Amino acid sequence: MAPASLLRRIRFTLLSILCFVFVLYAIPRPLLGKPTSALTRDARARYPEAQTRVVDEPVNVVPEFVHNTSLAGHELKEQLVLLDQLFLLMTNITKPCRKLVRQGGKLCRGKLDGDKKLCLDPFVRPTSNSCLVYSFGIGYDFSFDAAMGKYGCQVFSFDDDSAHALLDRNPFPRVKFLRFRLAAGRGVKVERSYNPATKSEYIYLYRPLDNIMYLLGHSTANVDVLKIDVDGPEWEIFEDSIFKTDVLERTKQLSMEIHLGVFLDPHLDTGLPLSQTLQKYTRVLRGLEDRGFHLTHHEPNLFHPKYVQFANRTFNACYEVLFVNTHLKKMDTNDHAELQDKFYNEIEFSL
Repeated sequence: MAPASLLRRIRFTLLSILCFVFVLYAIPRPLLGKPTSALTRDARARYPEAQTRVVDEPVNVVPEFVHNTSLAGHELKEQLVLLDQLFLLMTNITKPCRKLVRQGGKLCRGKLDGDKKLCLDPFVRPTSNSCLVYSFGIGYDFSFDAAMGKYGCQVFSFDDDSAHALLDRNPFPRVKFLRFRLAAGRGVKVERSYNPATKSEYIYLYRPLDNIMYLLGHSTANVDVLKIDVDGPEWEIFEDSIFKTDVLERTKQLSMEIHLGVFLDPHLDTGLPLSQTLQKYTRVLRGLEDRGFHLTHHEPNLFHPKYVQFANRTFNACYEVLFVNTHLKKMDTNDHAELQDKFYNEIEFSL
């Protein structure tokens, strides 16, 4: 009897450990943390050049990109002010979320990657079984999309390269995958790529967001979550396309990965081009603020960290941010009519 009893105890202990790991890493849960105090836009405009580090990064980080700021000359002071204002816009919580949860993500090398945060507070949380999610830039990780489908949302996922042609059109319940990219402009764009090794050509199709929503029958629908992770062009996508539409007026939450790509050039021109790029970065974030979007969460990407040293600033060049819309304009009730694959094939390749 003793060995059987011991066996039961060991089995019970192992099951308890597995349950704990599942709860810790698989089930979305509130994230703890005290939000920073809000600053008005006027205060940010008057914000002087900071004398300290702009972000709270580990002090033992070895920057991968170290830029010679002596080339910036008289423009350096203005660039540092712009950089500090940019990080205020990226990291200053102006709308704390009481119930912030993680959706999706996979553990790799002991770190979580691909997860996105979602706010479940009243008035901004997606309504289960009647919500709409647009997810751009999935790579090959559907974990966020699958989690939102399980939550009860109709999810439309987008990305495109030659390998995406092999992916299932319906990878998970309530998730539909389409092969085209988000355009950084107002027109439909075709881009051709030739592979000399295989002697083959691949055609990329780019569409503006409002054009995509029109084709899918969502031209007047509310978007519960708009996720954009496109590895750099997000600034142009907003300024040259999305800001010229009314889509954001109907979007509850915006989950985005921000890339400060200008600093990832080892031959960075620290003169006027850098100043213009920093101005564009801050312009886009202030444009979101002007449209009622308030920052509710931010964190550096520590799975693929790219640390930069610019003057006395050391920071990560990639951040995950979540905004919630306080000026939501409610439109028609979302209608998720099931469309045939033939329809998706047509809009993927039609011009």
